[in-house]
Amino acid sequence: MKKEKEGFLKGNIFYILIIATFIITIAVCAVFTGCSLVDNYFVKKGEYDALNEKLITATSENNEQAKIIHNMQNEKKTIEEDNAKAKSEIDKLNAEINELKTRLDDESIKNLEEQVEQLKLQPGNLKKLINNMNDLLANVYIGSAAPEELAYTFTAFTILYNGKTYIITAGHCVADNYGKEGTFKFKANFSQDWIYPDLLGYKAEYYNLDDYGVFYMEGISGGFEVSDKKTEDQFLLGSIEKGLSIARNLGDSSKRGESGSPVINENGQVVGIYVVYGLEFTPIQFALDVIDNAVID
Repeated sequence: MKKEKEGFLKGNIFYILIIATFIITIAVCAVFTGCSLVDNYFVKKGEYDALNEKLITATSENNEQAKIIHNMQNEKKTIEEDNAKAKSEIDKLNAEINELKTRLDDESIKNLEEQVEQLKLQPGNLKKLINNMNDLLANVYIGSAAPEELAYTFTAFTILYNGKTYIITAGHCVADNYGKEGTFKFKANFSQDWIYPDLLGYKAEYYNLDDYGVFYMEGISGGFEVSDKKTEDQFLLGSIEKGLSIARNLGDSSKRGESGSPVINENGQVVGIYVVYGLEFTPIQFALDVIDNAVID
């Protein structure tokens, strides 16, 4: 039996070797093939992870872009709403302008034309005022009272009213110089002679712009024409002897001693009495009321 097995093995050893070689070859191929598959798996896994990371990044960037686009759309909507609102306001204003144009009737046009004509006359009036300056200044006086050591000087002026000449000044200047008890004297610009007129009446409420003094004397002549018409600019004329402004715009800085000065319009007419700082003055009509009620011998 033993000999038969040994004989069998010896007779078939060749086939056995072939089969063993085949099995080993298959095993070796399987090992190498398995390694290759593992390596390929890790490579593909790495590529997948990289692509997935890129996808996540791209998705995040896309979301940010979507937010920006959304905000821009909202801003565009807001701008469009603002533009629509502005257009509505413009349309409303245009409608109002057109309505005003239709309401500009012939009378309104006439008033505008009259204003234009007045503006054209202004340069001529001012030139006339300058040319007549010496004549106007001749109506301005310096005033004082006795006794001289207790009195102070002030400004005054003459007016021509109902054919008579009167001397006008500020009422507080009269009150400060003893009022009706004082002896007053006046001297005109360009003159060396003092005159001593009578006091017809005065009131010294400069804080109420009710501040005037009125004097009269026979034998004097000339004076400002009176008016209640204010012009765009008013002017103040001063006493040469007091060293004050000969002529200045009413709104300029005032000086002590200008109280009682005439306030004239652009036509050279006296409209008031300068009694306080600034643009305010006593209307000349207050002095005219005293004259109208005075009894002159």
